[in-house]
Amino acid sequence: MRPFFSSSFAALLAFVFVLSACSDSKPVAEPKFKPIPEKRTDSKGDPETFDRRVQAVMNEGSQSQEGLAEAPRAAKARPPNSGKEPMVLLDTTNRPLGEVVHYKDKMDYYECKGIVAPWFRELIVAEMNYFNELADLAFVDPEHCIVTYGTEKSLTPGRIGVQLFETRKEFDKCVRGDFCPIFRTVNFVPINKSLMRSYFLSNTNSKEIFQHCVTDTGKWHRNSTCYTIE
Repeated sequence: MRPFFSSSFAALLAFVFVLSACSDSKPVAEPKFKPIPEKRTDSKGDPETFDRRVQAVMNEGSQSQEGLAEAPRAAKARPPNSGKEPMVLLDTTNRPLGEVVHYKDKMDYYECKGIVAPWFRELIVAEMNYFNELADLAFVDPEHCIVTYGTEKSLTPGRIGVQLFETRKEFDKCVRGDFCPIFRTVNFVPINKSLMRSYFLSNTNSKEIFQHCVTDTGKWHRNSTCYTIE
């Protein structure tokens, strides 16, 4: 057994992804979603003020009154930023350390339990729910998650991520039935000896997509994927 995503970057350097796509969503013949807004501002029209308020949520949680104004429910979460266990466990071939519970041509699925550390699951759920509240989407439940691994047929072979869901029913429909009206995933992106978290949310009802990147230090890049962060 080999821990992954610990304080040492030795395993991270061996963890190579083909970064040719922003998410594991299936390519479409024509655009189905609205473009991401160019810039979101606060009530006074100042994007820098909005950025500062969002950073307060990500870094200070419920202690920040500015953050509470942006996402009052999500800001109440105080997830840990580290823990004793490695973030995610991989085997010697850099695959999730566990049995495949479901598979498709482009994706293998693994149980989160035993692979994703409890503290790390709490962190990514809190961040996802913050983005859910900004997008007016329902919160996800940490009990309804699954680890994904890109197969050789995927656009990004070897990429590891976590899909999160609101309910068990939504989980079953999306993973087993390929019906995902609300899709939320976080992919782990190693860049420059650091591990970034690239969030992707989509809503087929409103035809909107939302993308965010959170760095290893907690810095938030809105309307952006981690693949475009320098």
